[in-house]
Amino acid sequence: MGKILVVEDDEKIVRILKIQLEHENHEVSIETNGIDALNNINKNREYYDLVILDLGLPGMEGNKVCKNIRKISEVPVIVLSARNSTEEKVELLRSGASDYVTKPFDMPELNARIDINIRKKRIMELIYRNIKLNTENYSVIINGNPVIFSKTEYELLKILVENKEEIVSRDKIVEKVWGWNASDNLLDSTMKKIRQKLEKNIIKTVRGIGYILKYEENTED
Repeated sequence: MGKILVVEDDEKIVRILKIQLEHENHEVSIETNGIDALNNINKNREYYDLVILDLGLPGMEGNKVCKNIRKISEVPVIVLSARNSTEEKVELLRSGASDYVTKPFDMPELNARIDINIRKKRIMELIYRNIKLNTENYSVIINGNPVIFSKTEYELLKILVENKEEIVSRDKIVEKVWGWNASDNLLDSTMKKIRQKLEKNIIKTVRGIGYILKYEENTED
């Protein structure tokens, strides 16, 4: 099951897609205008699992929508279009489209491509509550907003997210992040920087052992 935004102005195709996708237990939203679709994605950057995008749209052409989506989001985009020239397919894929399906389309094939792209997206992401890590581009999203982490900070946070709500020893962190005997000061100073970037102090120190990433409802800033 995924949250899918269908961007298509043909009412018949919209109706077919909505019925078929909901039958597959997807949650479906519809936009019929390119500008409206881009505004929707911009306001809900971390909401959708996938976008199905037509090219011949009012407001803004689909190829421009695709390029602009890539400026604000890593959500997979499947282009659904009657245009089938190799040159156009290549251009769209280079512009950020994840896949390209020509009309008329076969629904079982489209479903398979949807499943593959959503599964790939979820494999690339590590999530704990309001923290989302992208393992492909090393980006960090907190409460829907991008936050800059150094590579070392990212790797340390990644270990904690992978072992969320479990104690991770200092020795394990040092081995995974630095691969050598880092000083206590280096580990502590890096952890301090990460804590400053999180909105709540959800990284707890377990004295003499290590750290645990755990959200508690009464956690204070």
